[in-house]
Amino acid sequence: MITGGQSFVSSAPAFSNDAKKILVCTGNSVSVFSVHTGMLITELVSHTDCVTSVIVVPISGPVSQLMSYCWTSSLDGSICYWDFSAPELLKMIKVQLPIFSMVIPNISNPSIWMNEKESKLYAFVSVENKSKLAEHPKAPCGQIQLFNLTDSRRVGGLLCETRKPEVLHVSKSGEFIGIVNKRKLNVWCIPSKQFRSDEVKRIRLHHTKDLSTLAFHPVERVIAGGDVTGRILIWRGFGERMFSKKQLENGARIKDEEERPGVRGDDDADSCTTWHWHAREVKFLFFSSDGAYLYSGGKEGVIVVWQLDTGKKKYKPRLGSPLISFVASPDPTLSCEMKEIRMVKRGGPRDVNLQKFAPLVLTLWSRTLKSN
Repeated sequence: MITGGQSFVSSAPAFSNDAKKILVCTGNSVSVFSVHTGMLITELVSHTDCVTSVIVVPISGPVSQLMSYCWTSSLDGSICYWDFSAPELLKMIKVQLPIFSMVIPNISNPSIWMNEKESKLYAFVSVENKSKLAEHPKAPCGQIQLFNLTDSRRVGGLLCETRKPEVLHVSKSGEFIGIVNKRKLNVWCIPSKQFRSDEVKRIRLHHTKDLSTLAFHPVERVIAGGDVTGRILIWRGFGERMFSKKQLENGARIKDEEERPGVRGDDDADSCTTWHWHAREVKFLFFSSDGAYLYSGGKEGVIVVWQLDTGKKKYKPRLGSPLISFVASPDPTLSCEMKEIRMVKRGGPRDVNLQKFAPLVLTLWSRTLKSN
C-alpha cells in the first residue's frame, strides 16, 4: 500500500487500445498497470513535476490494438510522446509554462498517422503564466495556447485567458473543446484542418451558479454541465447559430425565450434542462458511447445513470468514497472511475481486489449500469 499526504493519482487515467492496460498519472511519472491482474507493468519516467494529462493514440485499423503510443503533459512545462510498451520516450516539446491540462482534438484523424504533408497534430494546453502578477496582482494567470506537436512549436496567440488554469474537455469527434469558467461554459468549434487560434469560433453558455465540469455528447449537439451545488444542466442544439456552416443571415429572427426553454439570455442553444440529485459538487460527467445515458458522480460516492431522453435515473450503489473522474475502456464490458479506496473488477459473482492505492482508487466493473 502506498500512503502519503495527498492523492497518489494526479489526473484521469487512460486505457490502452487493447483494453489490457491502464495508464495512471502517478505524481511525476505514468504507471502502466495490467487491467486483469492489477500489477504494475512499467513506468514512464521523464517528467520532473506532476503529470497532468495522459492521452493514448487511438490509431485506427486492424493493427490498432497493437499500437502503444501516448502523449503526456506536466507541470514541468513539457509535453512528451511515448512508446509505453518499450517503454521509450520518443519526443519532448518544451512549453516553458506549467501545463494543467491538455487535449488533442485531431488525434483520431487517420491522415495524421499516414504522414500526409498538410496534416499536422495539434494540442490545446491550459497553462499557468504568472508573469503579470507582480504588477497586476489580480491579472488572470490561466491561458489556453495552441501547439503544433508535429513541428514542436506554438501556433498563434492565446485562445483565451482565465483567472486560473482550467481543465480542458474535448468532444469524441474532436470538433469541440470546452472549459468551465466560473458561471459560464466556454465552447470552441475546432477547424478540421487549418488550426489558427484567432480563427476558432467560441460561444458561452451561462448559469446562475459556479460550474464544476462538463461533457460533450458523442454524436449530437448536446453538452452537459455540472455545478458546485449538485445540479446538472443539459444544453441541446448548442452553437447552431455560431458554429453552423450556414450562419444566420442579417435580419434572420433569433428564437425567443419561449422557443428556447431554460436558455438564459441570448445563449446559443435550443433548450436547457436542469436535473438535480447530487447534494454536493458534481465532479464528473460522462456520456455512454451511444449517447443514450449520462453518468455523473461526486463526493457522495454514487454513480448516477441518467436516461437522456426522459431524465429518469438509476444508481450504482455507494462505492465508499468521493468520486473524482470517469473514463471508458475500448472493451465495452469495462469502465473506470476514480475514487479513494481500491481497484476492483465487478463482472463476476464478487468483487476482486486487484490493486490498492491510498488515498485514491480505480474501480473497474462490467458495464451493465444502464440495464440494471
